[in-house]
Amino acid sequence: MTSMDLHPEVRPVFRGEVNESFGKPRTTFPHFTRYEYVVLLAARSQQIAEGSPPLVSLEGLNTSDPRFLDRVVQREIEQQKLPYIIRRRLPNGECEYWSAQELKLIW
Repeated sequence: MTSMDLHPEVRPVFRGEVNESFGKPRTTFPHFTRYEYVVLLAARSQQIAEGSPPLVSLEGLNTSDPRFLDRVVQREIEQQKLPYIIRRRLPNGECEYWSAQELKLIW
């Protein structure tokens, strides 16, 4: 059973769709910045703490671990399950949009 079976309300957003909807080619690299990663981790942890269902399997995670929510969100990010759009502001005043599912961790 996949996460899409468990959560049909979550629709993935991929690079082609982001490019088509916003129309301009992107110039930045397809990697999370540390700031984007921390903001995404905090926002998603808050959602799960407030009752949002996790988008990944919880097998192997200890629910009594104080960093349980962080580990769930880290797994969601690593498995590219989060349907978020990240807006990057550029120095020239324009913005780029990236799907969280297409960004990679490089550290």
